[in-house]
Amino acid sequence: MTKLTFIGTAAGGFKGSARLKSCVYLDGLLLDCGAGVSGRLEELGLLESIDAIFVSHLHSDHVSGLYDALVSMVIIGRSRPLKLFSPPGLRSLVQHYEDLGNKLHDPSNGFELDFVDSSDFKYSGNSFRVSPFQLDHVVTDWGYRLEKEGICIFYTGDTREPSALLNQKVDYLLHEATFDESYRQLSRLHGHSTALEAAKAAETTGARRLFLVHVENRTSPPEAKLREAESAFSNVVLPEDLESFDL
Repeated sequence: MTKLTFIGTAAGGFKGSARLKSCVYLDGLLLDCGAGVSGRLEELGLLESIDAIFVSHLHSDHVSGLYDALVSMVIIGRSRPLKLFSPPGLRSLVQHYEDLGNKLHDPSNGFELDFVDSSDFKYSGNSFRVSPFQLDHVVTDWGYRLEKEGICIFYTGDTREPSALLNQKVDYLLHEATFDESYRQLSRLHGHSTALEAAKAAETTGARRLFLVHVENRTSPPEAKLREAESAFSNVVLPEDLESFDL
């Protein structure tokens, strides 16, 4: 059985500390690593168990927690390699961070980072097969399709709709829902989806369940996105941070 844990569920524009930024954990794989999540990963005892991190894009609310997570891995004595998948650019960002002289800079820590920044890959590990799909955001964004033992999970990162996602058939859809329909024009301008668009994507892809992620609370509360999605799709979940689900 696959256990899906939402470490952070907020968009970059979320006001307050009720939710941290984007991060999802399942069976040794991490999807994005937004601000503030490294402490939660350590408290849950997950830092050593992470075999690969899949970054959707390089906006700070999806990647800024990665640096702290990597340093924390060094501090707890991790020695085995870690794979990092992302659009081009993450390798140089981490290198700049290493050049500041932090703990990642010390080659004696025995902690190897294996970067993959080409979309021409298929990852097989942790009983999963993972494939990237380029979606439509204001910067290069990779959604990820994860398949395991007859189930398929799709994680969008940030995306407008329609997108390449709509050609997929999935069981569990983790879809961004930054805004509601009253802010649809703003949503499209900034490369995001509304909750209604997420619901329609779930219906088109034949999803069993839709998880709304990347919600903001400046234009409307997250619960308004849930109600909007439920108007078009029957099985919608708005997860709280640290909430887990057995798939």
